[in-house]
Amino acid sequence: MRTYATLPSLLTGLCVAACLAGCMWEDPLEWPARAPGARAGGVLRLAAAEDVPTLDPAIGYDTRSWFFEQHLFETLVTYDDASTLVPLLAERWEISDDGRRYRFELAPGVVFSDGTPLTAADAAGSIERVLDPETRSQGAQFYRGIVGARAYVDGTEPHVQGLQAPDAHTLVITLAAPDPLFLHKLALLFASVVPVAQARDLGEDFATRPLGSGPFVLREWRRGERIVLARNTRYRRSDRPYLDGVVQHLGVGVELAWLMFESGELDVVAIPPADFPVVQRAPARQPYIMHQTLLSTMYVGLNCGIPPFDDRRVRQALNYAVKKTDILELLNGRGIAARGIVPPTMPNHDAGLTGYDYDVERARALLAAAGQGEGFTTELWTQSSDMDLKIAQKLQQDLAAVDIHMRIKQVAWSPFLDAIRRPQIVPMFDLGWNADFPEPSNFLHVLFHSTQHDANNHTFYASTEFDRLIGGALAAVAPAARAQLYAAAERLVVEDAPMIFLYHPISYAIRTPRVRDYRIHAFVPPRLTEVWLAPDRAELDP
Repeated sequence: MRTYATLPSLLTGLCVAACLAGCMWEDPLEWPARAPGARAGGVLRLAAAEDVPTLDPAIGYDTRSWFFEQHLFETLVTYDDASTLVPLLAERWEISDDGRRYRFELAPGVVFSDGTPLTAADAAGSIERVLDPETRSQGAQFYRGIVGARAYVDGTEPHVQGLQAPDAHTLVITLAAPDPLFLHKLALLFASVVPVAQARDLGEDFATRPLGSGPFVLREWRRGERIVLARNTRYRRSDRPYLDGVVQHLGVGVELAWLMFESGELDVVAIPPADFPVVQRAPARQPYIMHQTLLSTMYVGLNCGIPPFDDRRVRQALNYAVKKTDILELLNGRGIAARGIVPPTMPNHDAGLTGYDYDVERARALLAAAGQGEGFTTELWTQSSDMDLKIAQKLQQDLAAVDIHMRIKQVAWSPFLDAIRRPQIVPMFDLGWNADFPEPSNFLHVLFHSTQHDANNHTFYASTEFDRLIGGALAAVAPAARAQLYAAAERLVVEDAPMIFLYHPISYAIRTPRVRDYRIHAFVPPRLTEVWLAPDRAELDP
């Protein structure tokens, strides 16, 4: 799942003026009634710079969509706060000795938010819908190992043979070969259980008229203005969620959001870079600051098909030429310098990986050996935020010290993404990758395998040996053997240097004293099912 920043939508002048004057957002909505004595309630007020691309879990593959989708829908399994797989819609499951057959027993009495019972047939049909070429889901890649998936995709079979629902509460999934990561793939929001008949009837309209079994329902979505969730009164847990609703205002940049937070109009916000040092030094703020090192890596991709980046020595030279500590200073220390692509908080991370230190002389020697001793001119494509530009300018300065003259081209997200997917267009690009699940393959296979050139391998890196190592790791059942192969694959890709490995972000946010049990997860967007708001001053101690 990518992480990226884009230019905020602009609010109308009247709305901005009202916010800066400290006026509260109007909230004319009525919220679902609660049983007497029920805990807390309240409406959590948030803001974001960008609108939500989609609310269809088969389509969404970005943090904005996933934040809302995880509250509208549920999967068979999910992650707890320690990133351990735990049951969700499936009460229990069994895996056959050969690792190919998964049998799930669904929790009884679960209904969609309109009262329709949720059945195993919906669970099977939801995965089948992701595999359907007409859905155009990027998640299809995760489920092609199910028996009969290829025949279904080719149109030779009307259904996926390996997806069976023998009764309303039992789902059986059969794989063509063992896949140690399959439970992780079922925790992805692509595998959310939807009412299949309604979803197919609505087609593309399901993206704006979602119907799920999650803790919240969509109450309102005004494009570019706000999106509102309300508590699902039919949720399978009668005591959850605690919140009555969630209002996220759209088109609000981080600086404006901070002003609104300071005036009491928002409950949780990111801390702007300019204010971060002061906030960090304020003792009164400390109980309300949250942070988490993310399973994420920011990097500069080097297109291995465009000279001179088709020469490994040139790519290595760029890695030595960049001073990562300066980039971390721009971020006010909100990151960890990257030695490779797999984050240090990832299970099975290779702690012995050394990566590239800052070494201008070594960079010059490598460029000379590659016939580029006189330097060259190139271009970095980046996105439109202020921080993206600052980092690009720092890279520009570092590379100029080794006679590489780098132009900066700022591009909006949609054309940026379209361009980097084309082999011979973009020589260098600034991007990041956030884990879909806590396994090194989600970085190594997705970003570097030669079969991913039409997906997320935007550097167009190709190595037969790397593909062999990853293939062996994906087939390995024993965790130790898999970890060893992942480590060998990462060392190879770091040596080949198809990107400049920059840093692993540390996410910071701050809450008001009223907000309780709000947490930042390492790779899942913040979840609000357990969040509650203290109702009065008596409960405002941290």
